[in-house]
Amino acid sequence: MDVYRYQELAYLAVPVVLGMEFFLNAKEENKGKEETPLGSYVLDLLGFVFTALLPSVFIFTIWAVESKAFPLQGMALAKLDRYAVLFFFLGGWWQIFLFGALRARRMKKKAAGAWYLWGPLVILGVFISLLVLWDSPWNLKWISLILYFLIFGLLYVFKARLKTIERIMWGFSVITFILVNIMFILFESVV
Repeated sequence: MDVYRYQELAYLAVPVVLGMEFFLNAKEENKGKEETPLGSYVLDLLGFVFTALLPSVFIFTIWAVESKAFPLQGMALAKLDRYAVLFFFLGGWWQIFLFGALRARRMKKKAAGAWYLWGPLVILGVFISLLVLWDSPWNLKWISLILYFLIFGLLYVFKARLKTIERIMWGFSVITFILVNIMFILFESVV
């Protein structure tokens, strides 16, 4: 297996952390209720998707492409591999924003300090900017780093309420998800 593939495995950190946040939100939804709400099942399902399903598909495509296990499906596997890499490579942005929205939602019900939200967001933002985007074109790592610190800094300095932070993070997550998929379509047409 090529060396860059091992770096790609580091991309899995963000979706696994996001999946754990889905599980924690599902647990918070259940707290103090007799019947399990539907939202809790959806959050658990998304937690499973991000902690188990997506990483296993990612690892499977790496293995299948590298070992040439399915020679007749090489083209389809290569496309799946490119999308999986892009999903984790550029997808780290929308996943971190989604993590922020979920963490802010959970904080509304929990008495926790501001760094309970901002600490993980800053760490994940620096992680995705420097490690995952290290070899990215157009100085994307520095743009990403500045973007995260600007967003986090503005929300922290203006002491935005948790509800406002949650809405802003959801908005950034949706916008970034759409832009990442547009970029993937553009990259696919060029490659």
